[in-house]
Amino acid sequence: MGSGLNSGRGRRKVEVAVAGHPLRGLVSGMSDVYAPHLDFIRPAQAVTHPRYIMIVSGVFLTAFFVIPVVLVGFLPQSAQIALYDSVSPGATLAQFGIFGAAAWVFVRTLRRVHGRGFFSLIGAYQSAWHDFRKTVVAVGALLFLVQVILPLGSWGEPAQVRNMAVWVALLPVAILAILIQVTTEEMVFRGYLQQQFACLSASPLVWMVLPSVMFGLWHYWNANSFAEGIVYVFWAALLGLACADLTARTGNLGGATGLHFANNFVAIMFIATEGWPMSGLALVLYPYQDPDVLSAEIAQVMGLWMGFSMMISALSVLIMWLAARISLKR
Repeated sequence: MGSGLNSGRGRRKVEVAVAGHPLRGLVSGMSDVYAPHLDFIRPAQAVTHPRYIMIVSGVFLTAFFVIPVVLVGFLPQSAQIALYDSVSPGATLAQFGIFGAAAWVFVRTLRRVHGRGFFSLIGAYQSAWHDFRKTVVAVGALLFLVQVILPLGSWGEPAQVRNMAVWVALLPVAILAILIQVTTEEMVFRGYLQQQFACLSASPLVWMVLPSVMFGLWHYWNANSFAEGIVYVFWAALLGLACADLTARTGNLGGATGLHFANNFVAIMFIATEGWPMSGLALVLYPYQDPDVLSAEIAQVMGLWMGFSMMISALSVLIMWLAARISLKR
């Protein structure tokens, strides 16, 4: 495996033979629905000790949080505020660029620790690309209908509609930026963690649920209050489960990345609230609402609001997952 961390003692070798793999019993018990998962996790079988998972994950988290701090240090104060608020196209794109920088550090660390690279996280490339395209079309069309077309006009008068020519001109860069963001998250949570955890245990509670819970917690800070944070965690964990299931069914990250990309693209590119973070690329902006006032209103009916929001979250993930499965015939 070469020099470096992956040459140290303590690595646990796992038999490559499929018949002897710990997932064999699980796959057989589920009518082989997850049989493709066996090939998907094979690149992770050479180095499986939990300490290496902690090292790689720790380096990624450190890079993700340290890189923006370092970059912001070189900017004037006005630019720092603009980047933090992410209400302009440039600032929103820069936020996505941070994911790309962290992904680069992650892949370099993966090669150093495990002796494998980016494509070992993806599965069969041609199949992944095919599944990505089909899922993006199916889930994207569904979300555009449900989240943009059907509610059109129900939110009142928009505060601003951006120049269509400018929005279209930014579209290729925005697509690339969002793709970088979702690919980073998918290769970490559904690629690396799901692969490595599946080599440690055949239980879906380990290789499917645990990374999904971690993915949910990753999204807690998107919210402005505790109640909103819990709903974010719940929604993201369900999305993680849907993506983990698609990955296990197909043996690649294409379907999961396609679902994730379609969700983020529709949420970011079409409708947003004026002055809110990550609103810089939306075509239509609705009037500003003070997040603190909104959080105070939610706190007054917290239980009811959380219950309703979780129900809507579960329903939205369910229809995306079903659309992806139908498109992939899985």
